Amino acid sequence: MKLIDNFNRIHNYVRISLIDKCNLNCIYCNPVNSNKHFHHNSELMTAEEIIRLSNILVKNLGVKKIRFTGGEPLIRKDILHILKNISGLKKDFPLTLGITTNGTELNDKLELLKENGIDNLNISLDSLRAQRFVAITGKNYFEKTLQSIHRAESLHFNKVKVNAVIMKSVNNDELIDFVKYFKDANIELRFIEYMPFGSNAWQKDGFVSAEKMKNKIQTAFKLVKLEDDNRIADNYAVAGHKCKVGFISSISNHFCDSCNRLRITATGKIKLCLFSSEEQTSLKYYLVNRNISDEEIAERISQSLQFKQAKHPEVEELVKLHHNNMLNIGG
Repeated sequence: MKLIDNFNRIHNYVRISLIDKCNLNCIYCNPVNSNKHFHHNSELMTAEEIIRLSNILVKNLGVKKIRFTGGEPLIRKDILHILKNISGLKKDFPLTLGITTNGTELNDKLELLKENGIDNLNISLDSLRAQRFVAITGKNYFEKTLQSIHRAESLHFNKVKVNAVIMKSVNNDELIDFVKYFKDANIELRFIEYMPFGSNAWQKDGFVSAEKMKNKIQTAFKLVKLEDDNRIADNYAVAGHKCKVGFISSISNHFCDSCNRLRITATGKIKLCLFSSEEQTSLKYYLVNRNISDEEIAERISQSLQFKQAKHPEVEELVKLHHNNMLNIGG
């Protein structure tokens, strides 16, 4: 069985949130004064439920890529146990495992993550200026995060991506600085459009389009378009240098027609789109019940996918979704 929606989009990529808490307070995701609700640990999927879910996704539904997100997934104490029990799937299935992290808890776990099957790392870094980093994230973890990025590159993961959410009058003046800093590193820079969520008080005058980002960088570097099968980012090589640059245009030029991803929240609810206002089937009840077969759970996931819309709402509608919280969704 494959995960195919009503628009014939094959979904072979799933993001599983491990926890809805984070140790940073980034202004675009988890601002200090936002009215957010964190779930009690008893409400979250257990390690065994996450392991069972991952097995069903890969064995029964043909999923080829799983990325673990949060919140901040590395603050979950049993994460290595989870990874160890999922990475065994790679022996029999073409599975890629990744983690999206803010990097603050990464440095001393890098070898263990690699040993336990992690192929790809996405690390958030929204500024190369220490004081500005604190202003954006609310915490003084700048040096620690940067150290984690450099060490991750040295350990030769399959891919190390550095994600920066670009906001006007906040950090859009650092686009060229980012490329200069990482130009000779085996790093993929990913510049992400500022997206509206219920907790981040998104304003149109803070938005910078991917096209404007690209044009700014091209005043200093030659970007060469890469022809790859990436459905999310518009990717470029930096002529004469090692690093790559990608632009994620979720708002200005969405890629809904080729979307191949499904999200599972930390409480086990299916989220069909990053911007959807409603969650589908809650899987936690089914995962804990061994009287319900893996095949039945796979069928429920497949049925839920049929409610996915052709594209996400326009930005004028997105700003009205007050309960659409990035931490709860899982990035």
